[in-house]
Amino acid sequence: MDDDRSVKVEKDIELLKIQIFSEHIHTRFTTIITTSYAIVVAFSVLFFSLFYGNLLPLVGFAVAMSALLIGASYQIYRVRRNYMKTLRDISQMVETVKEGKELPKLEEMLKGWKTTVG
Repeated sequence: MDDDRSVKVEKDIELLKIQIFSEHIHTRFTTIITTSYAIVVAFSVLFFSLFYGNLLPLVGFAVAMSALLIGASYQIYRVRRNYMKTLRDISQMVETVKEGKELPKLEEMLKGWKTTVG
């Protein structure tokens, strides 16, 4: 009976690691995306202000906005791609726990993920 309880506790600990890891990933993802959108809005306001104040010609405005939108789109695409890859990793972690195998320490999991973003 104690063995069943011990296995249950170990699985609960492993699932808790996965939950903490996934919450960390989600928080980081939403922070990066929110910051990216905030930067786009801030620079858009700046470029519009300069354009309407006749300090930035139409061509400069178009080039600046294009560069901003292309850069922001690439950043959001890259972050989302890494986020989706990490979600697949989480799914694999759940399968690992189902098989009764142990996951690495939480610190190691977080260190490994940080290298895939950025």
